[in-house]
Amino acid sequence: MWSLQGRQVVHQSGLVVEVTEGSFSNPMDLAIKGGNEFAARELALLIREGIDFATRREEDRRCVRPQTPKRPILKLKRE
Repeated sequence: MWSLQGRQVVHQSGLVVEVTEGSFSNPMDLAIKGGNEFAARELALLIREGIDFATRREEDRRCVRPQTPKRPILKLKRE
């Protein structure tokens, strides 16, 4: 139903929620495109659902990063 494309979340109906300032976890300014065929309540629910989807995706991307083991510390001694 939803797809994440950079700073935009796109619904299959064509509704686009874009964060113009901030991030999806803390949006300061949103730009909504499309969604004229929805009632106000349905549109609000879809916007909230899109932001939740994007927030979960951001968390998934943070967790997926491979953690590289620390390199051993090499100490050279003169004799």
